Amino acid sequence: MKLFILMVILFPPFVNVNAQIPKSGIYIYKYCDEEYNKCLGNCKIKIKSNKIWIYAPANLSGIKEGTLFESGTIYKHANGKWIIIHSEKDKNAKTIGGTEGPVWIDFKRKQFWAF
Repeated sequence: MKLFILMVILFPPFVNVNAQIPKSGIYIYKYCDEEYNKCLGNCKIKIKSNKIWIYAPANLSGIKEGTLFESGTIYKHANGKWIIIHSEKDKNAKTIGGTEGPVWIDFKRKQFWAF
């Protein structure tokens, strides 16, 4: 039993892997593409309460660096991922990411995922 308690303290299995929404401010996150399953560059992110604005990184084709790329409301989906919603229907999206679902953000790893 002592070993179990020690393991829980050292490696908490029940800790949410997705951190909470950071405090309001401007951050640099990795811009990651789900289609290629890799991060392609850095993007600027502005957070104010539960609102978010994401600006394009330097290496996106057809989009000038610093152009507003995505914005919306930050919402924790039922699957545990933080998503960026534009309407109430996004809250119950069956698919996250890809061409069908809302984009998502990983606050712990500082990654923004889009398709």
